[in-house]
Amino acid sequence: MSNDDDAPPTPHSTPPSTVLLEAFDAERFRALGHRVVDRLADHLARVDDGAVVPALSPRDAVARVAAAVPRHPAGDVDAAVLAVVDDAIATATRLHHRGFVGHQVASPLPAAALVDAVMALLNNGMAIFEMGKGATALERAVLVWLAGELGLPATSSGVLTHGGSLGNLTALLAARQAKGDDPWRRGVRAQPLVVFVAETAHYSVARAVRILGLGDEGCVAVPVDGRLRLDPSALSEAIAKARRQKKRPIAVVASAGSTAAGAFDPLNDIADVAGREGLWLHVDGAHGGALALSPRERAKTAGLARADSVILDFHKLLLMPALVTAVLFRDARTGAAAFAQQAGYLFDDDNDDGWSDIGRRTVECTKRMLALPVWTTLQAYGADVFVEHVDRCCALARSFAAMIDDDERLELLTPPDCNIVCFRVRGKDGGENAAIRQRIVDKGEHYPVQVHLHARGLDDDKQGLWLRTTLMNPRTTEAELRRLLDDVVT
Repeated sequence: MSNDDDAPPTPHSTPPSTVLLEAFDAERFRALGHRVVDRLADHLARVDDGAVVPALSPRDAVARVAAAVPRHPAGDVDAAVLAVVDDAIATATRLHHRGFVGHQVASPLPAAALVDAVMALLNNGMAIFEMGKGATALERAVLVWLAGELGLPATSSGVLTHGGSLGNLTALLAARQAKGDDPWRRGVRAQPLVVFVAETAHYSVARAVRILGLGDEGCVAVPVDGRLRLDPSALSEAIAKARRQKKRPIAVVASAGSTAAGAFDPLNDIADVAGREGLWLHVDGAHGGALALSPRERAKTAGLARADSVILDFHKLLLMPALVTAVLFRDARTGAAAFAQQAGYLFDDDNDDGWSDIGRRTVECTKRMLALPVWTTLQAYGADVFVEHVDRCCALARSFAAMIDDDERLELLTPPDCNIVCFRVRGKDGGENAAIRQRIVDKGEHYPVQVHLHARGLDDDKQGLWLRTTLMNPRTTEAELRRLLDDVVT
């Protein structure tokens, strides 16, 4: 007979605490959800009543937050959640304010924001089809629709990623795989690989090149012209020089709406160079790729459909909450080849249909249901809502530029290609223009930003600091922009 005292302890489960049971109670969630939405609706209704940017220094912002995270639950859970919501609203930059003309971040559609909560609660990770069946199908549908709008062939495919920086990295990984060495099998290169970009390109491109292991010399900055567009002749010269230096060119990155000033590179001319030289053409259309959806504006993106890869941010000119970036490849196989790895615990290599296991085609494994707000908007408002918004933003930028041109006290950098307008007070140096901007931000009614431009193709008298506005708020009007200029010259 066994001795009970020597027997191992009987395993037992620990029931969830009362706090956890209440936290997942559907009716409590329903009631709290209504109160949170009421707070957000009140914010939207009164968004113009406060300053665009809160008067809050980094030190003050930290001081608002308790030094220690509470170890025990709050006595009133609803009150604690609502206090956090209220503080988030109070300390947020008001992107829906009619005076928000600052960075390239959308004023999100309220309906799209609502389904962001759906995304969070359902939490389908989407690395494999089983973990997000409906969301995977929606992502495929959104990408097929977008590829058609951009003029890409039926062979194209892609993925949605969390932002343009990750999108550029994803595309350049495919470029290295297709035109350079196979990084999964050969780590040693016979020649240094190089990628060519405009000297005004977004910093994420150079960062991606460094992440690829190509170093500082792997990113060759090509001069731009007086409109800040990549110069195709200078590109050809840079490629020839790299080859003379025994380097191996693999890719060219062109901008369809540069971040600095909204300049559109001559994509057809650049595609000609890339094709002649046997290079991968990637188009960073994070900001301006959306113009391809508009019959009125799409001529500025002519040649985009010739690219091997393209990125486009829905969270810029297409009204979506951050972050939703589309990465599209002309040939779906080249995009997938960059991520060809074994993961027996996740992927079934005998059951690869080329699209359903998204983890095979992206840096990310767990990934949010990024297509959901885009699909919701398409179903609720149709694609015309995107076209209307793009057209309005570009037209507003042209009107704003005309106002600046008509005022002899102001100087316009270049006529706008899209919705970004750069200007400054004539006769003031960079520090004085920066001080003007800060005075306006402190006043609270408008939020312009600034940009430092130093490019070889830019005239000497146009180098330096400019005030920069990005017009992408549906509530910003010409009258509001006139008030902004009045403040600038006061």
